[in-house]
Amino acid sequence: MAKRAKASVQGWGKIDEECGACQPRALTSSRRPVIRVALVNNMPEAAFEETHREFTRLVHAGAEAQEVELRCYRIPAVDRETALVGSVAEMYRDLEGLYRYPPDALVITGAEPITYEITDERYWEDLDTLLRWAEATVPSTLLSCLAAHGALRALDQVDRVRLPAKRSGVYPQAVNQSHPLGRGLGAVTAFPHSRWNTVPGETVRSLGYDVVVGTRGEEWTVAARAREGRMIMLVQGHPEYEPTMLLREYRRDMRRWAEGAMSALPEFPSNYVDPDGEKVLAAWSSLAESLSPAEWSYAFPGDTLADHLTCDWRDAAVQLFGNWLEDARSRARPLVVGGARA
Repeated sequence: MAKRAKASVQGWGKIDEECGACQPRALTSSRRPVIRVALVNNMPEAAFEETHREFTRLVHAGAEAQEVELRCYRIPAVDRETALVGSVAEMYRDLEGLYRYPPDALVITGAEPITYEITDERYWEDLDTLLRWAEATVPSTLLSCLAAHGALRALDQVDRVRLPAKRSGVYPQAVNQSHPLGRGLGAVTAFPHSRWNTVPGETVRSLGYDVVVGTRGEEWTVAARAREGRMIMLVQGHPEYEPTMLLREYRRDMRRWAEGAMSALPEFPSNYVDPDGEKVLAAWSSLAESLSPAEWSYAFPGDTLADHLTCDWRDAAVQLFGNWLEDARSRARPLVVGGARA
């Protein structure tokens, strides 16, 4: 994959503070192309800042020669018990501004599922409204994990299906290289998955989506559908994840199981570490039997296992986001300021 140029990413939250409710700016001949991207971060407080970094990093890296202007939003009902604090939280605002000034490209993250039925999540009404608005308004929308399942429910009346065990690991899948979103990914690529639910591939295809990354059967990572000039991109996996994220999630799930918050013993992520790493994990598991949950969680050999990871999806993730941003720009309306087209 060709090396991508570093792009400038501005925080629209800061822009709003400086100049009020900013209108989109016209391009001048001396400026690089600008694409306006919005991020709706639905993760709870514990994972909020890391999710912000993961997605903005990929938007930045995938932008190539485009300059990106980024606005950040959140649905308050997702994590209403605690107020977000810190420099990242200061960039975020509620959805009214998003609806007032639609972006060229929109990312809606997943959220940790709490209820069996997605429509019973406390934020469902807000998410449903957002998804319907995005389909009708935004040139290109990327929906991650639970948000992808939410879109299938809101837009197509299809429910997710509960898996018998958590799907955790890195799964090689075929790429539809003829699709614009599959460009440059090679014939096969692998992305991480971490989910309790799925929507079968055949169901997704029957709704008019093209599976961009997936198997001929039920498994898929990326699917996309274009209607009336606007693109919906479903991402059931997690290309945004940092390399050690699945390790940390496994340790968290083991802790939850030990404390009785999970009924089934978590399985270690598939296709993730080499044979020597599996030996390290087995040694820790044997030790853990004689320790308290707090002790064995602390003793988890995360740093050692990190040296035995077998997968690196970073380049493929950057390429995927780059393809998506290029598609979004091709669909974006011209910037208009005071009646003049840019």
